Amino acid sequence: MIPAFNVMKNKVCRLVAISAAALIAFTSLGVSSVTPTAVAAEASASVYPFQCFFEREQDLRGENGKVSPFHHSMNCELKQAVKNGTVSQINQSVTKNGVKITVKEILFDDARLSVGYVEHHGQEPSATNPMIMLDGKEIGNPIRHWSEPIDKQTTMHSVTFANVGRFPDEFEMRFQDYRSLYQTSPGSTPEPWELTIPVKKSVYKETKVLKPMITKKSGELTYTVKEIAMTPNMTAVRYEISFPKHLDSGFYQNHMRIEDEKGTKYLPGGGGLVKFEPTKTGYSLESIDSFSSFQTVPESIKIDFAREESEYNLPVFHKAKVEYKPTAEKPIVLKRSTSGLVKITDIRYGSDKTEVRFLTEGPHPYYLDLFIEDEAGQKLYGQRRLVDRKTNSYVAEYPVIDPQSDITFVTTFSESTEPKYDPELQITLPLKP
Repeated sequence: MIPAFNVMKNKVCRLVAISAAALIAFTSLGVSSVTPTAVAAEASASVYPFQCFFEREQDLRGENGKVSPFHHSMNCELKQAVKNGTVSQINQSVTKNGVKITVKEILFDDARLSVGYVEHHGQEPSATNPMIMLDGKEIGNPIRHWSEPIDKQTTMHSVTFANVGRFPDEFEMRFQDYRSLYQTSPGSTPEPWELTIPVKKSVYKETKVLKPMITKKSGELTYTVKEIAMTPNMTAVRYEISFPKHLDSGFYQNHMRIEDEKGTKYLPGGGGLVKFEPTKTGYSLESIDSFSSFQTVPESIKIDFAREESEYNLPVFHKAKVEYKPTAEKPIVLKRSTSGLVKITDIRYGSDKTEVRFLTEGPHPYYLDLFIEDEAGQKLYGQRRLVDRKTNSYVAEYPVIDPQSDITFVTTFSESTEPKYDPELQITLPLKP
């Protein structure tokens, strides 16, 4: 899970944001076509797809002045797509059970299909868990789903499905959800809803699609890279593995790593299952893993892979009691990972909030779980925003705290073990002639 303030932990799990459990049934009120103009996006391999988690815009409107869930999301690639004008404006609404769903925008290319929508409900809480139907079949689970309440009646969502050959270049997208858990009385059957939107894939000159169909084998595991899609908005790899039954416990996970000829890494952004089938000797699993995009297509890429048992490490806590007013010259310092630090440089006590300024140092500077413990042992959580990416400086707002009281800053983290990538499964692919 992405370490974050606990108030946000219900929104993110591993690399996929958790939505609430369900959505309301609704009917379509209109149809609009999706044919965006292709413009080259500027993305950097050094930018983690979710680094924008703490760079969400206070202004909900994008570059065109319209409300944009992508603009307000945690996903850097979606925010960049809004700025570059590669997002299709939809603004198609439906209402069911007192809840209005408005699809605002769509981004569709060879690597991904992303939908940004706004959910407006009454006093009763709502929940969304959307899916896409194609030829009468559900297109798996989204690889990313970000949702954030804007006020008591409004929630913004952005949901991403991996493409890599799963969707036709042009089709009628059936966006729907049958699980309306909170809008119906106990024991009743939720009324199904469906929203149909014609979509057309954007093709960028920077796009690179490969179908290597290269198979590697190590011991009892067979691994095939079937297709790779590299676009200005995302990199996605579709692969299939076959393995015996004893490698199918819930403790086994797949791990993939991609880097170019210069050693620059594609940073991971979540994955999704395509199919899972039994075989005579075990199982066959097809999946898609997503990664960050590059500014330019590299000369070649190296793909490492491993399937191994997961290790659970207990969280480690570090505490620092506030015994003086911290400054940039004399900060309060805590460990936030094995090799990372957080330096608290200022505490400002106010009548309506407590403001804390800090910066992070070391690898993965956005990985941080920080809270305040008061003298009674009560945990106080805050919301932070990034002030300066170059210095990794943040400002966090906490509840009102008596400046005379004793408080302690606490960080917690669990270090994950680096996967042991199997050299027999390594694949190197040239991308340029």
